[in-house]
Amino acid sequence: MNIDKSEWKTIEEELKSLFCHVSFQYQGVVISVNRERVSESRSQLFVYFDNKMCLAWGDKGHDMYNPLTELFWRTVTKPLYSKARIAEVEKMLGKRHAKKELPYIYKNHTYLSPGFINAVQLIRQYKKIAGLEWIKESEVSS
Repeated sequence: MNIDKSEWKTIEEELKSLFCHVSFQYQGVVISVNRERVSESRSQLFVYFDNKMCLAWGDKGHDMYNPLTELFWRTVTKPLYSKARIAEVEKMLGKRHAKKELPYIYKNHTYLSPGFINAVQLIRQYKKIAGLEWIKESEVSS
């Protein structure tokens, strides 16, 4: 059964709360989303598969790679070098020479992360997943 619009709003409100736990089911795997502290003043939503998390699941080169991470984890893209560092190199070498001799300074690193910054980001990604079922707390407790 697909999740309708009103249920997505309910899920979003639950995820915005301070202490949240929302569960989904996808192809026999239980996907749990919990809010956890990252630092003293910040928290993020973390995604677990069957109440477990391993960062190696998100690495395609690792033997423990889990393809479900592409659907349920957040894709993060970061530049290898900061804009200030690139500007410094371009000033020293010139833009044309920097692009010719050091093309890697303009590249980005992309990886999968189990942490979502906010609920809206998670909901936007999860709405696109076909076959995702919401496990309501009333179903879990009974």
